[in-house]
Amino acid sequence: MKTIPIISRDETLFSKIAGMISTDHPDSPKFIMLHDVKPAIDFLNIEIPELVIIDFSDARLDADSLLDMIMRDSWLLHGGVIALASDYEMMKRLEDIRGANILVALIRDNLDRRLPRIMNIIYENRRILFQREIGSHLFSEISGHFKLGNDPLEAACYSNLICNFLYNSNRISQEKKNGLNLSLGEMLINAIEHGNCGITYEEKTAWLKDNHNIMELIEQKCQDPVIARRRVTFEYTIKLFSSSFFIADEGEGFDWKKMANLTNDQDLLRTHGRGIMMTRAVTRKLTYNPKGNEVRFEIDHQSDVESTIPRLFKELPLLEIKADDIIFRQGERSDFLYYIVMGQYEVIRDDNVISVLSPDDIFMGEMSFLLENWRSATIRAKTDGRVVKISKKEFVEAIKKNPHYALFLSRLLAQRINRLNLQFSRKIKGDGPKPLNKPLS
Repeated sequence: MKTIPIISRDETLFSKIAGMISTDHPDSPKFIMLHDVKPAIDFLNIEIPELVIIDFSDARLDADSLLDMIMRDSWLLHGGVIALASDYEMMKRLEDIRGANILVALIRDNLDRRLPRIMNIIYENRRILFQREIGSHLFSEISGHFKLGNDPLEAACYSNLICNFLYNSNRISQEKKNGLNLSLGEMLINAIEHGNCGITYEEKTAWLKDNHNIMELIEQKCQDPVIARRRVTFEYTIKLFSSSFFIADEGEGFDWKKMANLTNDQDLLRTHGRGIMMTRAVTRKLTYNPKGNEVRFEIDHQSDVESTIPRLFKELPLLEIKADDIIFRQGERSDFLYYIVMGQYEVIRDDNVISVLSPDDIFMGEMSFLLENWRSATIRAKTDGRVVKISKKEFVEAIKKNPHYALFLSRLLAQRINRLNLQFSRKIKGDGPKPLNKPLS
């Protein structure tokens, strides 16, 4: 992990955060303090960090305005945000913001207890934090096995990391992301509250009616050392066409069959049992063990999810592509660059299909376009799709208006070359997943 910006005007807070994160590992992050919105936006545009810490509790900093600016061009920040709140109400408000890539919201007074653990979770799952850097098509499978403490914030962090990755890598739509995030979060929190902590539905209802927050009740339950030692097991496996999840707690279990038929609209408004209903609505193969303390479920990835178009190209026309359409031919002049919004595209060289491009590849035809070479391959649509066709004049004008994109596009090309080198290295060694030979057409 590279440099992490801490956007705040509180020097003491910056020193506190930098001091509580271990720097012993050679890959440990470095921290930089940014005092205002303008330098923060400049840093984000140029450095494109994997992670940003924003202090919403500092009234001197217009953090809401900063977040709005990030959300206007979220293509540039596919990593995540740790939001610092002054109190519980602000924390809940930040957690409810959709589309901001907020991984977790933390109350400033609790940073000592929670931030190091959250940073460990993020570090352990770094592969899925910033998918463009790793080139997700290199991996036939990404999986993780973790033990969560009895802390809903840990559950929220895992859920946001997974759902952001699946959305940013074009595996699920925004609607599916929202549904999965709610479901996955509910199931993990149920394992903590009702499983490990043994909180009954009636007990939770009475507690919430008295305007308490649930984290206080969980902390109260964890005063019992037996409960405090319990952990939630969380496993995920992300494949090319589907993802699967496993959640287990160390509690007594419950009679899940009683809730098996809760499906009508009125049931969805219930205070309890929502986790099962929401999960059934957005996933498949939802199954419990007989005891009721282990659950498995899966989701299918969508093949026709559109990639987010960067603000740089939003004003350019979107071309509808039909299967078998030729985008360009081998030997032609490279007058246009293509941004892949949706679909799959075969790379054909000397009548042989040697690769398939998708939105994960972001562009096609970029190298010959930039170097003014002839096209080295033919691109034929394998499926229906959409692309943004960018002329050299449009490309130059866009870069003039948004010069920081030039650096970002350069990094994308460098990452493409790095992926090709890694693929070639793996092919020579004969290990790892079989690489796709992705030519720079």
